[in-house]
Amino acid sequence: MSSIAAALAPATNNQYTGAAHIFIMFCMYIEGDNFMLPASNTVLCLYLQWQSLTVDPKNLKTKLSAIRYLHEKLGYVWVPPSERFMVHRCIMGLKRLCLTPVKRKLPITPALLMRMRNCPGIDWSEPVMVVIWGAMLIAFFCFLRKDNFTVDKIDAFNSRRHLCRGDVVFGKTDVTFTFRHSKTNQFHARVHRTKAVRIAGHPLDPIQALVNAFKVCPHADPAGPAFAVPTRDGGMAPLTHRLFVETLRFCLEKVGVDPSRFSGHSFRRGGATFAHRMGVSPLLIKLMGDWSSDAYMAYIDHTTPTDLARLPRALAMAIAAMA
Repeated sequence: MSSIAAALAPATNNQYTGAAHIFIMFCMYIEGDNFMLPASNTVLCLYLQWQSLTVDPKNLKTKLSAIRYLHEKLGYVWVPPSERFMVHRCIMGLKRLCLTPVKRKLPITPALLMRMRNCPGIDWSEPVMVVIWGAMLIAFFCFLRKDNFTVDKIDAFNSRRHLCRGDVVFGKTDVTFTFRHSKTNQFHARVHRTKAVRIAGHPLDPIQALVNAFKVCPHADPAGPAFAVPTRDGGMAPLTHRLFVETLRFCLEKVGVDPSRFSGHSFRRGGATFAHRMGVSPLLIKLMGDWSSDAYMAYIDHTTPTDLARLPRALAMAIAAMA
């Protein structure tokens, strides 16, 4: 039934299907003709150990989620890992043995944006680059996820899921964006609105960048993609995540920065980090970025000497004032 299939997001469904297929192939290799469901604790432990060779231990529970979904889909009772002594201990042991530090992608900063914008080796007048520059600045100033302004594939645009040209409304000094779908709002339970404000005459003015980007496709359908790039056949296509990231890597290489340390998500992290350093309330950052939990705190870079010294300095000043 289509309604049952729609219970999972397409990306999650593909992830579970792929993981379940790999699990079945593994079981057939281990047990041969004796393979049968439900999977035993021994098989699950062997599978987790095998996966840990290439998968970060913190992601092993995701693999088990796919196996759980496979069991429940086929009508088998699934006992959670927390109630399986062997499996639970196996996960804990793998985390201890295979623990690796988290390497988050670096945040994009205003200074880095300026370096890219002023780089003579980058032609920002080229139509595709005009559109991508507009997307870059809006992603930074509005803390956007990549899914907010790009699509996975050219033919994957959906006006119910993605930002449309009609969802962008210009004011005298700002622009308002309306998002009806996101990672934290998959069932359109609410509408999320955010703004960007004009910085007149500045190279990083997000409004002017957006105006220029929209001029590339001036007659776009209000129900069409907000960011569209010209194609070789003279048409227009929605901006894909791949094109956006590849262009970012190209620009970073041109300014002598290692592109492997950044991703499309670096704009979201960069905007939130910059706002945090400007003293913006964490609650406002959370609201602006449409975070449903406090996970946004992990995106904020607290590692600069200035940030690390802020709290001790505040404590010292408070104590000194008591003397």
